[in-house]
Amino acid sequence: MKVGYLGPRGTFSEQAARMLAEGNELIPYGSFLEELKAVASGELDEAVVPIENSIEGVVNATVDSLAFDVDLYIQEILIMPIEQCLIAKKGMDIPDIKKVMSHPHAIPQCKNFINAKLKHAFTETKPSTAGAIKAVAESDEAVAGIGAKCAAELYGLEVLAEGIQDTNDNFTEFARVSRKKSLDYLNGNKVTMCFSTLDEPGNLLKLLNIFSVYDINMSKIFSRPMRNKALEYIFIIDLDVCDNREDIINAIKLLERKTTFCKNLGCYSITDKRLKK
Repeated sequence: MKVGYLGPRGTFSEQAARMLAEGNELIPYGSFLEELKAVASGELDEAVVPIENSIEGVVNATVDSLAFDVDLYIQEILIMPIEQCLIAKKGMDIPDIKKVMSHPHAIPQCKNFINAKLKHAFTETKPSTAGAIKAVAESDEAVAGIGAKCAAELYGLEVLAEGIQDTNDNFTEFARVSRKKSLDYLNGNKVTMCFSTLDEPGNLLKLLNIFSVYDINMSKIFSRPMRNKALEYIFIIDLDVCDNREDIINAIKLLERKTTFCKNLGCYSITDKRLKK
């Protein structure tokens, strides 16, 4: 089975893909959309993509692609701790560094360390953490990258500091997605729905009351701009499945009837790899 992830090699996405799709052929892609479209076309069987980070929030590129660009379903969610490392060429010291490179989400995750130790350095974003580490390996300048420890090993670099993220509660939810419809609504799972409604007083409240009537817990809600419709929005919600399969089915049917746009992203299990306190 072929499984895609955001490349190049050495990203946290590759680390998550190895955990979610162990034993399968892993193929790096240049963007989330490219990766997801490869699954939709049959070029890939599955893809592993980040959904949300505990510090930086929702990964909009992934959510928007799943909502608007492809018809894929979430099969499983992995909650993976993220340990950011400061990586540079061997022999480099932190005071020597003139520029720090990383993914746009990784730099804010380490702002306290950067402000304390790298106040003198510029920051530059790259498409991935591993891409930043690769750029460090190829640069002749006094630069460093923020990324996974495995990326330092991959490119023959040195870890100057480990665990530089602002909090140890830094984790990312990664989704394993495929073309297979995952709508079994098994106990202990979650369901993710996307929908929109007319911009009229009370409309959103009426829709959310559907889940209250059926005693279904809504564990998350957020909004994203509607594609090609200025100042219009879709809502994304997570629903808990707790021995209430028929209620979930009936509530979703009613939601589909009452909305102008409705898309089911699947029912899935969650694997939590965070250290338990």
